[in-house]
Amino acid sequence: MKKSLLIIALMGISTYSYTNSGGAPAGKSGSPASNGQTCSGGYCHGGGSSNGNEAINLKVDITPFAGLSNYSNIINDSIDTEITLTASAASSSRIGFSASIEDANGNHIGELSTGSGNTKLSGSDYITHKSSSTNVTGDSITWVWYWDTQDIEDSVTIYVAVNYTNSNGQASGDYVVTQTKTLYEGQVFNTEENKFNGLLVSPNPASSTLRVKAGGLVAIRLFNTLGRFIQLDYSASLEDQAILDVSALARGNYILHAEYSDGSIQYKHVVLQ
Repeated sequence: MKKSLLIIALMGISTYSYTNSGGAPAGKSGSPASNGQTCSGGYCHGGGSSNGNEAINLKVDITPFAGLSNYSNIINDSIDTEITLTASAASSSRIGFSASIEDANGNHIGELSTGSGNTKLSGSDYITHKSSSTNVTGDSITWVWYWDTQDIEDSVTIYVAVNYTNSNGQASGDYVVTQTKTLYEGQVFNTEENKFNGLLVSPNPASSTLRVKAGGLVAIRLFNTLGRFIQLDYSASLEDQAILDVSALARGNYILHAEYSDGSIQYKHVVLQ
């Protein structure tokens, strides 16, 4: 009986190790939908520590099939977007990852696909590495996947959790580093199409009040740098301006969305101090 239990236990360990080398399970990107969970802790990878040489870079190409590269933090509804994740080696020879794309409420946005890249889906809402795409080349490793944005309300955030391993064939001695990148929904327009301009935001930096003024304003929205909604004001439609009370907000950086009557949106970085 004891021998049978030992065999079953060993089978479970082998299955677990194989699963992780072939990709992280769903719900491990460190995102709100993942409840902050990554592949570090519990029966997952752990015990290691970062050495300060880790660098994680996310690039978003909004024109991957147009014969050119257009990297931007401003995206549009229902377009195919290419996402490139590059992680420095930081002395690790094998690295894996998990990623998801969510709005400020933790809802998965759009549809993920791998194309012919070196990634695979984990469930329908998470992207991860393949077993053949964990070996570091040179000093870094890169993965590519695609995202059909579908409907975006105001902003979304890419959440990634990168697992640095010590290649000992075990889950011990490894560690995870997380990274996020917030993307803002916008309408691409040229000067002729943009009838409303002259956006004025003052004072900036601000302490207690923030005055926003421009012709054609209909709404002002304020977000923090993680893409989470903070404040909304519709009174701009009355006098093409709004005065926001920001005295109770935490000091730091914010993104102001100025919406116009033609549906276009302009963005302005605001500092509260």
